[in-house]
Amino acid sequence: MTKDKKEFSKEHRANLSKALKGRVPWNKGKTGIYSEESLNKMSEAAQKKTGNKNAFYNKHHSDETKEKLSNSLKGREPWNKGKTGVYSRKTRRSIKDGASLTILKVEERSPFFSKIEEMRYNPDKSGEKEIQVHCKNHLCSNSKEQGGWFTPTLSQLTERRRALEKDYGNDGSYFYCSDECKGNCPLYRLYSDPYKNTDKLYTDEEYQTFRNHVLERDNFECQFCGEKATEVHHERPQKLEPFFSLDPDFAWSCCEKCHYEKGHKDECSTGKLAHTVCV
Repeated sequence: MTKDKKEFSKEHRANLSKALKGRVPWNKGKTGIYSEESLNKMSEAAQKKTGNKNAFYNKHHSDETKEKLSNSLKGREPWNKGKTGVYSRKTRRSIKDGASLTILKVEERSPFFSKIEEMRYNPDKSGEKEIQVHCKNHLCSNSKEQGGWFTPTLSQLTERRRALEKDYGNDGSYFYCSDECKGNCPLYRLYSDPYKNTDKLYTDEEYQTFRNHVLERDNFECQFCGEKATEVHHERPQKLEPFFSLDPDFAWSCCEKCHYEKGHKDECSTGKLAHTVCV
């Protein structure tokens, strides 16, 4: 029996992430913390999930056990050696597409991703069509700011496209050329606005007055779809042009869905603003 994946609101996900930020997993770096009974149960679950009777839970083994495992597998041929038709059509297509992924294919299938992320082919491997991108860490020599490039893995490309294109995406999974760059990047694991508590050009009371005025002016109707409005959209992004934050001539009412899909998914998205340089 399987359960449907529970969907959480953006605010709830942000609160969960903030609560877990900096917390070290209780079993990190520890060995021998599971009993044989628990390991057997995990192995049974892995076998049931994969359908592989030889699957077992990944645990630390002694050198003696490792040698026994190695000897038991010695000379054994892979289960799919010499066989054809063992993969479904969907799986074969996925393998083929991954091996022959081109910038044109990415642009056709992920247009929004292509607007946010700049791509090129590796000039040192002419004819191979090896896709390269920029590292998100602005201090890295492979970043856009430093004029550098690096070759991401297929998994990195897939996850970044998913984060930008899917409805449940969170504009995360940025490209990093190394774990060191990821750890040093100020945007990695950033779950809240770093400028949230800085001085504003207006008070919360002034903003609420502005917000109520816009909603009442528009009769609490979404200016995109006509449904009940609960949000106020700024035509000029507050982060780039804070002077217009309380100007009702550059704001209109909208529902939560349209506010994201039509107001902040493209021109005013986090990814778009992150690539905007103010001069």
